[in-house]
Amino acid sequence: MGKKNKKAIDRVKFIYMEKDVDGFKLADFLMQGIPLITNFEDYDDIESNKVITFLSGVTYAIDGEIEMIQPKIFLFATKEDYKDGSLRKFVKEYKE
Repeated sequence: MGKKNKKAIDRVKFIYMEKDVDGFKLADFLMQGIPLITNFEDYDDIESNKVITFLSGVTYAIDGEIEMIQPKIFLFATKEDYKDGSLRKFVKEYKE
């Protein structure tokens, strides 16, 4: 079952940010069309800002959108991924 046949929410990679998480690997996921939900709740604020800024640039470059689900939880995905409605439904359900 390829990307075209799976809903975007089924392709999401959930990332809990820790010291060993590689921002470049996250960028690779985005460029491969894998939406990311990143949780920065227990991550250093300065480092969080650096990663969020970097992923925001990657998201812009791939014609994507960013949604803040909760104060330290973000969804990064292409605009194409939002079209099937599954990501919007998820955001609506969990957004604070």
